Amino acid sequence: MDGGYIKLSRKFFSNELWNEARTFSSCEAWLDLIQSARFEATPRKVSIGGREVSYQRGQYPASIRFLSQRWQWTERRIRTFLSYLKKEGMIEVSNDQGVNIITLCKYDEYNTSDTADDTANDTSMQKEINDLREQVTQLLTQQMTHPMEERHTGDTNTKKGKKEEKENTPNGVSKKDAAKAATLKRKHDFGESLIPFVAKYGKEMIRAFFDYWSEMNKTCTKMRFEQQPTWEVAKRLATWANKDKTYENNRSTGSSKQEANEYALQLLNDCIQQREQGLFDEIPKPF
Repeated sequence: MDGGYIKLSRKFFSNELWNEARTFSSCEAWLDLIQSARFEATPRKVSIGGREVSYQRGQYPASIRFLSQRWQWTERRIRTFLSYLKKEGMIEVSNDQGVNIITLCKYDEYNTSDTADDTANDTSMQKEINDLREQVTQLLTQQMTHPMEERHTGDTNTKKGKKEEKENTPNGVSKKDAAKAATLKRKHDFGESLIPFVAKYGKEMIRAFFDYWSEMNKTCTKMRFEQQPTWEVAKRLATWANKDKTYENNRSTGSSKQEANEYALQLLNDCIQQREQGLFDEIPKPF
């Protein structure tokens, strides 16, 4: 019975779980051969041990020693495993170029050319990413042009003071405006850094995360996330997502408005205590 496919992104093999140091199982070794073989239709040339080696789609140049180090196997076990795969008609091995070239016999069965659904999904996701990028750009553009509008308002003394300040700075731009422009540039870069996470967490959560952590201080010299003693965007997003789920669960399990209010009051008291103790790092989701 044909059970169809389990689609596995190639990004999976760059995940730390796959790349952790370990002894591979036979199944992992076979999967590693499939994902390591050349996927593109055009041949590729590489230099291995001073030799120029050419290999094609479904082929993988790999020595016994290399696979032994990669899979944490003995060389004897590597040879036994490759012999088994050849016997089962799963691979062919040639040494015509002075290097082992492993050819997967049914490579196209593991890499179907039916990519219509994948293309549609990728297009949809790319559209969401582009929309988010456009929203971030528009928001920052508005914020960068707003100070220019303010410089044309106010009384004569204020204008004179700003003019004198501009004359003492490069390009006629005040130090305050220059600092804010620099912060807004970093804000744009921060928004761009979040775009790769849209596929995992969704556009709405990423937008809320960006709005909160990109808030600037009164002098417009730093954003909220820049004032943290440590910052790893991937870990912060995971914590944010977890709190979002916790909030939703607490809200759904509340049996009455009174219970909800009591929970919110308790949460507020906890936050106050944490602030007083210097332990508060992130604002909780509002109830």
